[in-house]
Amino acid sequence: MLTRLLACLFASLTLSACALQTPLPEQPIAPPAHWSTESSAELETTDWTAWQSAQLQTLQQQALSANLDIASSIARLRQADAQLQQSGASLLPQLSAGLGANRSDSERTDSDGNSSRNSYSGNLNASYEVDLWGRLRAERDASRASLLASEFDHASLLLTIEASVASTWFQRLETRRRLQLAEDSLANAQRVLELVENRYRLGAIDSLEVSQQRTLVAQLQAGLPTLRQQYRQQSNALALLIGQGPDAELPESAPALLADLQVPEIAPGLPASLLQRRPDIRASEARLQAANADLTAARAALYPSIQLTGQYGAQSLALSSLVNNPVTAWNLAAGLSQPIFQGGRLRARVAQTRARQDELLIDYQRTLLTAFIDVDNALSNVDQTRQRAAYLAATEAEASRALELAEIRYRSGAIDLQTLLDTQRTWYSSQDNLAQVRAAQLLASVDLFRALGGGWQAGAVSYPTDND
Repeated sequence: MLTRLLACLFASLTLSACALQTPLPEQPIAPPAHWSTESSAELETTDWTAWQSAQLQTLQQQALSANLDIASSIARLRQADAQLQQSGASLLPQLSAGLGANRSDSERTDSDGNSSRNSYSGNLNASYEVDLWGRLRAERDASRASLLASEFDHASLLLTIEASVASTWFQRLETRRRLQLAEDSLANAQRVLELVENRYRLGAIDSLEVSQQRTLVAQLQAGLPTLRQQYRQQSNALALLIGQGPDAELPESAPALLADLQVPEIAPGLPASLLQRRPDIRASEARLQAANADLTAARAALYPSIQLTGQYGAQSLALSSLVNNPVTAWNLAAGLSQPIFQGGRLRARVAQTRARQDELLIDYQRTLLTAFIDVDNALSNVDQTRQRAAYLAATEAEASRALELAEIRYRSGAIDLQTLLDTQRTWYSSQDNLAQVRAAQLLASVDLFRALGGGWQAGAVSYPTDND
């Protein structure tokens, strides 16, 4: 009868413990059926080698091994891993041992001298909390989910650093190309100035045309320091990303490299697949799971806790007999503790963790919406920069032809200097715009690659721990 009663009681407690499990909220936002910009529904697996730049790959390897933000992230991962080990230890029995030695003196009243006595003791203690309501398991699950979120955060940081290296490298190439164009335009303007001054000395033109051409030369000279400073700042930004200082040895950014780089075609796949590809989405989901486990643990803390303890001790007057022939004692005990009045602290803890779960659910919704919008914007940007590049390429071709004809006609006196100046400015502007749109295409492809989660895959996170 007693056995049956205990079995029923255990089954009832088990069912009660299961009832404490907090279900995860349902998927808050459905992904769009398709992107607003026409694209392939098949996702192409790619990585940074798609840009076909050996210099870029070298820089990214340097960043992954020496970037200080990445080093900090690895330290945070190790903290989260250690926290998980601490939480898991609570599910196991706790053992401790102790040794003691005591010497006592007593003064005799019936004779001279003192009486001394030595005693030695040893004990072994064990304790175990029965996780009847799942509180300890929930705390472990919360730590595991937090570690998972940290791993996804680390993957997201790696992707951000890689994208920043690529963007800064492309911007540096753009500035180097624009600087070369400005220097070439200045050299061309100075050559025309010599022609104008020769014609002035021959009396073919007045001083107005000389002043106009000198003004153009001065304007082009004034633009060079700005571009050089921009190039220096981009070099320093790139050095910081790879964990070095202003004296870093960076790959040579030859002006021709910008035109030689490949702008990859990146297919985004279906919007629903984005949920598994972006590490920031996975991190937000893991934090929501951690909050859910915290809520389960907070609710379980309202119920009784059962503690099992055991102790074994030995005592002897001589150290040698502590092992061979000691006086021993042992005891086993079980205790149940039920919170009765704590000023509402435990229920406030439940309310706090529930509010935290609500907050993280909203954060998860925001992360999803941001991800979908990021990809949609990036797709549109890729499409628009592609169209603009085609138009500007045609503009540059016509401007180059017009400049060649204008110089020939000016030498023959068929056009005035103002027409030549306007043609020069148009040619320089077309060259500069073409360099900028080329860089914009590369940057747009980087933004799309990052928005799609890059080459990241779940389970690809690796970092050193104290157990390695």
